[in-house]
Amino acid sequence: MIKRRLDEIAAMVGGVLSDPDKKDLIIEGVSTDSRTIDENNLYIPLVGEVFDGRIFIKECEEKGASAFLIDEDFKLNKNITIPYIIVEDTKKALRDLAKAYRDQLDIKIVAITGSNGKTSTKDILAQVLAEKYKVQKTIGNLNNDIGVPKTLLELNEDTEIGVIELGTDNFGDISLTTNLVSPDIAGILNIGDSHLLNLKSKEGIAKAKMEITEALKKDGVFIYNIDDETLRKEVPNYKLDVRVLTFGMDDSADYKIEKISSSYQGIEFRHDSDIFSLKLVGDHQIYNAGFAAMVASLLGLSTEEIQKGFRKCQSSKNRAELIELDGFDILDDAYKSNPQALLTGLDMTYMLNGYSKKIVVLADMLELGDDEESLHFEIGEKINPNQIDYCLFYGPLSKHMYEGALQNFPKSRAFYFEDKEDICNKLKQLISKSTLVFVKGSHGMHMEEIIECIRNLNI
Repeated sequence: MIKRRLDEIAAMVGGVLSDPDKKDLIIEGVSTDSRTIDENNLYIPLVGEVFDGRIFIKECEEKGASAFLIDEDFKLNKNITIPYIIVEDTKKALRDLAKAYRDQLDIKIVAITGSNGKTSTKDILAQVLAEKYKVQKTIGNLNNDIGVPKTLLELNEDTEIGVIELGTDNFGDISLTTNLVSPDIAGILNIGDSHLLNLKSKEGIAKAKMEITEALKKDGVFIYNIDDETLRKEVPNYKLDVRVLTFGMDDSADYKIEKISSSYQGIEFRHDSDIFSLKLVGDHQIYNAGFAAMVASLLGLSTEEIQKGFRKCQSSKNRAELIELDGFDILDDAYKSNPQALLTGLDMTYMLNGYSKKIVVLADMLELGDDEESLHFEIGEKINPNQIDYCLFYGPLSKHMYEGALQNFPKSRAFYFEDKEDICNKLKQLISKSTLVFVKGSHGMHMEEIIECIRNLNI
């Protein structure tokens, strides 16, 4: 994490130190949350529409914070004794500090974006690169204008490679974060339907994702999935002054991957004469791992090192994680949802063998724009009644998914709910020995609550 004198911090954010006598005070780490303050931290209070971190400054002092940043127009409580740095805006100062710190580090950074698979790919790549380098990665999915600066400030001076995830909701989001990160390698995994609400079309989503190239180092590398129709069409329209490479199963790919097998036991794929295997479920993981293998090889890892890293990979929490319980299993894919990700999850559910019964519990896919109702209906229509025994739907948009499912399912096998407690009660009736329950919905639907409700069920 960042470790600098207080006067160095002031210079990095362009602020004014309240007490010049405290200039040699050493800051170790940064926090924007009063609940996570550690000794010697710099507290950066952020102000939003529904929160004001400035009211917790005294609490942070009592917890051991050494100093804090403050907006120039804010009147401080007189009983606060630790020094502070006056800045124009604390959120901007957080970004300025992160950018200045990143520029001081001798580190290579790989930046990853895409509609689906960012977090899983980040985790796979970081695990593989750790076979040769000291690696740090984005914690969880802190991939926005607050999470990315916090990730950068957590990097240690001796870290050799950072693997950082960049997300977007609007045009300009990735432009801002990629300029903080200044990546050496940048990759786009795919273009899906998520964020259609703001970005309007897949071409718009691609435009927003392509912002990742704006601050790419001049000797850097940009990588994209040549199998993705939107990327294949849109990327050639950009004049890029960096090395551009592709990965995918198409013969034209610079790094061609070939599926060998995909089952409930894991995946296996080939690149040239090299064969790689991972204990991760789903065809989509072949693309995630293929990207990771390509980047790792560019960074000097051998085939043996890459495979050794792959053997250590596990599913990210709430992302296609198979939870084995007493008498039944849950396929937990509850973190996010969009049409492409949901169809992938359904394919995984179909593929998993050895179950006497399969149940899907599906919630709203958010931020899909004007076509959200028809997209939900179409997904419902595509659920295979020969593979799934029961469908449970939750949320106002998922009512359209339920109506789509009724095109192929009788009402005795498809159910719509407005309350999670009712879903839990229905699941307790339906789950029996050797049942698989697939749970998926957008993050805002909090489908992890369903999983917690049933995971201790005795069968």
